[in-house]
Amino acid sequence: MDKFRAIKFFCRVVEAKSFAAAAHLLQAPPSVVSRVISALETDLKCTLFNRTTRRLSLTEAGVAYYDRSRQILLDIEEADSVAREGSARPSGTLRVGYHPAFRVLLLRGMGEYLAQNAGVDVELVIANSPSTLVEEGLDVVLRIGRLSDSSLVANRLGSTEYVTCAAPAYLDRRGRPAHPGDLRDHVAIAPGRRDEELLTQWSFTRLEEHETVEVPVAVVIRDGVGVTDACIGEGGVARIFDVSAAHHVANGELEAIIQDWSAGSQDVYALLPGRRNVPAKVRSFVEFARSLVRAGHRRTPIAPS
Repeated sequence: MDKFRAIKFFCRVVEAKSFAAAAHLLQAPPSVVSRVISALETDLKCTLFNRTTRRLSLTEAGVAYYDRSRQILLDIEEADSVAREGSARPSGTLRVGYHPAFRVLLLRGMGEYLAQNAGVDVELVIANSPSTLVEEGLDVVLRIGRLSDSSLVANRLGSTEYVTCAAPAYLDRRGRPAHPGDLRDHVAIAPGRRDEELLTQWSFTRLEEHETVEVPVAVVIRDGVGVTDACIGEGGVARIFDVSAAHHVANGELEAIIQDWSAGSQDVYALLPGRRNVPAKVRSFVEFARSLVRAGHRRTPIAPS
């Protein structure tokens, strides 16, 4: 058995999430891909995939084998780059997951990153969960919030503050809150699901003062994707990270309110699989993301309320 070929086929099946899709990418018949994977499982004396008629997923052994196998392919890719160019320059496809708060900063910064790293092309997907590193075959995830999984490498890039915002037209109709308690007379746009606990108790601090307000919810958006857009659309008041809010406040689409009270902050991380040798393309992106966080972090009140 050609072990390198088998590892390549295995990784493509994981990333494509099906034998048929992997076969298309590999330009090989599906029967060949299936046969190679079966031979690999026989050689390893373990099952790598849970196979059902509707879903293909990795076994525990498969997760561990994919992490190591993918690193082998990455090391070979970088070794080829070193041999061709004499140095480890960023090259190849970079697969990035990102928290939706980074949508404007990241997408509008892509041109700059690609200009600085001409050998790299980028695939982007909205993701904030550490599990997507394996499930989606990603190289790096830009995450907001504390990380509990110690098997991953978490590079802290900085922090981002919550900004309480609303569309100017909404505030013209409903009034501009001057105190956290005034939010009880407004409606909120919240991330989450109706069948789960919603983050509708908003906490604020000012010096030694602490206020927690239960804000009536008007709109719930699953996974938080689109909270900013609904806020711009006058759906209510929302708490938005400053890396996202600053752009929209600057162009007048949103207005920051209750700015003399702090709504808290969260750390920002670049999550990487637990491995020793990080490809040049990933290192270059982590430093680029660090500069984005610094640029997007609100250092002063972003607008008078």
